[in-house]
Amino acid sequence: MPNHSMPKERVEYGLDQIAADRGVTVSLRDLMYIHQTLAEYLQFFHQPLHYPDLEAVHEFLGSKGSSGVYDILSESLYRRMNKMLPEDIHQAFDDGKIFEHPLAPTYFDER
Repeated sequence: MPNHSMPKERVEYGLDQIAADRGVTVSLRDLMYIHQTLAEYLQFFHQPLHYPDLEAVHEFLGSKGSSGVYDILSESLYRRMNKMLPEDIHQAFDDGKIFEHPLAPTYFDER
């Protein structure tokens, strides 16, 4: 039995508990903000030359209040997506049952 979960496993965990035809209505502007946020991460990380060292990654991420991608990811997840999710999904997150993979990711280990 593995000791850790892989990112894909963590992202997909519990999604089978949501009916495939269930939907929500979202603001196109908010959806585009989230799309552009993910595109910014992909644009940076798809090319290893963009991050030749750890300092380059730190610069890209920035810190809270720096207008780096940490700030836009936080805005996407905690403000924009938060209002898109129905109450039962919020409750499932609060309960920590349905969407929390039982195995920790490798980055939780001390290095």
